[in-house]
Amino acid sequence: MTINEIIQQNEELQLRYAKAIDTITKLQNKIARLEKENKELLEENKKLKKYNNILMRAIEIALQIKDYNAQTRHLQLVLQKIKEETGEFIKG
Repeated sequence: MTINEIIQQNEELQLRYAKAIDTITKLQNKIARLEKENKELLEENKKLKKYNNILMRAIEIALQIKDYNAQTRHLQLVLQKIKEETGEFIKG
């Protein structure tokens, strides 16, 4: 192998190394972004589970109420409280 071939091979290796480092950096950035998104989704899931539990308990209570109008008022109040907490529109 001549010196020129060694130099050329070294330059090719340096180029491949630079591309590999660039790829690693991009992947690290993507991992960081996905970890942040995952954390946000876990928090959102936690909130949704909380509201699901509230709704399930409200339904259990409503089933114990004999009067249909009282059931409806109870569920509407629960939905209104959730709407106020979340700031989201909930039909009810």
